[in-house]
Amino acid sequence: MLAIKFLIVSLAGFLMCSGVANLVLADEPPRRLNLQQSLQLAWKANPSLQISRVEELIAGQEVVRARSGLLPHVQADASQTIYDNPVKVQVRGLETPIGPAPRVSTSFPMTNKNFWTTGVTVDQTLFDLGTISRYQAAVLGKAATRLDTAQVRDNLFLNVCQGYFRVLRAEKMVIVAEQEVKQLKEHLSDTRNLYEFGLVTFNDVLQAEVALSDAEQRLITAKNDVTNLKSALNKVMGLPVPTPITLAEENKLVTPALDLEQASETALKQRSDLEAAKRRIEQGEKNITQAKSGYFPRVFLQAGHTFQQNDSWLHEHQYFAIFGMQWSLFSGFDTRAQVNQARQRLQQLHLQRQDLTEQIRLDVQTAYLGLKETAERIRVTEKAVAQGEENLRLNNERYKEQVGTATDVLDAQTLLTRARVNFFNAHYDHQMAKAQMLWAMGGITELVDNKNAENVP
Repeated sequence: MLAIKFLIVSLAGFLMCSGVANLVLADEPPRRLNLQQSLQLAWKANPSLQISRVEELIAGQEVVRARSGLLPHVQADASQTIYDNPVKVQVRGLETPIGPAPRVSTSFPMTNKNFWTTGVTVDQTLFDLGTISRYQAAVLGKAATRLDTAQVRDNLFLNVCQGYFRVLRAEKMVIVAEQEVKQLKEHLSDTRNLYEFGLVTFNDVLQAEVALSDAEQRLITAKNDVTNLKSALNKVMGLPVPTPITLAEENKLVTPALDLEQASETALKQRSDLEAAKRRIEQGEKNITQAKSGYFPRVFLQAGHTFQQNDSWLHEHQYFAIFGMQWSLFSGFDTRAQVNQARQRLQQLHLQRQDLTEQIRLDVQTAYLGLKETAERIRVTEKAVAQGEENLRLNNERYKEQVGTATDVLDAQTLLTRARVNFFNAHYDHQMAKAQMLWAMGGITELVDNKNAENVP
């Protein structure tokens, strides 16, 4: 019972501490960020990018391991041997020194009964095609992994930009919903006044109340969307999910003035993932050479020193040098299979690079068309907002003068809200299209000044 009570009290204390911690975090003043600061936070703290950087370190150690085959290998060993009887050699047919006695056998000890053995050996490979190729492949692999990290960074920056503008758009949707609620409250007040004077039926009041209730629900949903989108952005930036943040408006994204073909050619030159695919192909070619090394000998030089306690030997210390060659003359077709595998993997890499090239062209085309579409949508929706505001004003006046209906006012309000939503969607879709275009061309890192990365608040 005491153990159960202690467990309950401990659990309650933990939950209370967690609640207090969350409350303190929620009560912090909002952290104000612009787009560049958000990108710098993600660049420093995003878990996916940190994992990719560790992969780069692992690839660097693979280079060290591959290079070790080109350096001398030094090995030392020591052991103690205990026999029940020392090792002896028997010599038969020896004559005795006295007279014509029969021949006898005589034995001589070859080792001590208890002795130590030590040795130091230095082994240096003079020629081994496999070791050389493995080192060259590891260097190319490290370069490819570094480029993979650069592509992870670019993808992360695109996610940050998209999350950033989604938050700003969601905040504008809250403003639109608040404006709708305010205007419907004014309409409801006008409707009730007209009803009290007997100028309209109670049905107009009911319509206004229902419309207001519906607008208030949309406002609640819009506020909830802002909270969720900020939490998602915090996670991408590497911040605690409940961290309060305030985002500055961002209108400084600029894309190069290029046509579609020029943008595609720029992307094929700048995209990190395409350059990484090129390095993988070069690495695959070295892997073929490494597999072919089974057809060639390994030439080596070995030198060292050995010592063994032995009362029967004239020299207990021995120095030696060996110039040798190792050559596998037949491996059961294993080497041929390795070469074929390496060639087939290289063919895969070529096909993947070809597919990636077409995907990059598609990415650029999608972003390019998105830029043109959203720019046109902004132009159209700007006029629609002004027209919607004027339409609502006229229908409100007509309703107050009893020459219009409550349905006309509600329809005008719905049209205005839709126009405002369409405008903000177009505006922030255009910003996201700019970020996507920079990403597709491999130039999204231009949004971050790495020299000032330490100045993140």
